[in-house]
Amino acid sequence: METIKITTNYQDKEKWDKFIVENSNPASFLQSWAWGEFNKDILENEIQRWALTDKNFLKVILMLIKKSLPGGRFYYYCPRGLIFKKDYTTKRINAYVILLRKIKQEIKNIIFIRLMPPYKFKEYMFGFIIRLGFIKPKILTHSKEPGKTLILDLTKDKETLLKEMHHKTRYNIRLAEKKGVIIREMNKKTLKTDIDIFYNLTQTTAKRDKINVYDKSYYSKIINYFFENKQNIKLKLYTAENEGKSLAAIMIIYFGNTATYLHGASDNTSRNLMPNYLLQWRAIQDAQQAGYKIYDFWGISEHNKEWAGITKFKKGFGGQIITFMGSWDYVINKPWYNLFRILKIIKKLIPIK
Repeated sequence: METIKITTNYQDKEKWDKFIVENSNPASFLQSWAWGEFNKDILENEIQRWALTDKNFLKVILMLIKKSLPGGRFYYYCPRGLIFKKDYTTKRINAYVILLRKIKQEIKNIIFIRLMPPYKFKEYMFGFIIRLGFIKPKILTHSKEPGKTLILDLTKDKETLLKEMHHKTRYNIRLAEKKGVIIREMNKKTLKTDIDIFYNLTQTTAKRDKINVYDKSYYSKIINYFFENKQNIKLKLYTAENEGKSLAAIMIIYFGNTATYLHGASDNTSRNLMPNYLLQWRAIQDAQQAGYKIYDFWGISEHNKEWAGITKFKKGFGGQIITFMGSWDYVINKPWYNLFRILKIIKKLIPIK
């Protein structure tokens, strides 16, 4: 008797989020119910929530976000998913096969699926994914989540966290305090002004570091949507100031037991005051006092030269490095996938979504 059932339009919000918190570490907010609603209601992306049950027990979940491609084509992105029940890993192969078969049957005209499993890298898993038919992304290679992150254990006390930092990081935190840097948290009255400040700082950062950032409307949407805490995701925006001038700002997302440093920006003229160090320390302490167990720095890379500065900065706070399984594409329509790859190479026509 077949005990496995797949639901392609899962509806139980509370069970969904509870499952994520219990079976991902750090908690995968990109698979959360609220992140799906944000994508659907605010960003106007089509989403699908799939669930696999075995003997009526929830064992696997995945939220798929529809992404457009040129020529009216599309793919589905599953950020920080699939998520497996911890006691179901021995049946991982069977679950993948069933889910992939169902996706090919249910979703018409799809080019590929992109997964970013929320689990630590393991050699045997690497081979397992390849044997299933997954490949490393050949197109939209910048449209994926960080492959490594750094997390702090917030169950440690304040003194231990300080002790485990690099001595220069501790020094810079104290220097910022000594120089009169203050940290201000966004509230309802400052919401509009703080969005403007944050966006202006991102523009400065983008020009200085030669990186791509989101447009103002995206930052405004995510801040307004999650700030009121109507969902299981919360958001805080912190700004560092000195003598009335905004020096830097960071955005923190909270879900489950995890606080995640999602976005940050700074100006060019007052970096000697070390505002970024004090910002992070304030966010870490606030998360700890609020009962969160993990602080996720959201992305490091020892190999990408463009990330060298931010990686060194984050590693200065101590913590544990986690290497994920990385991004993987399961190609369903190979001719179209290869065509987009050729266009990318020859004409660079594929936009980054």
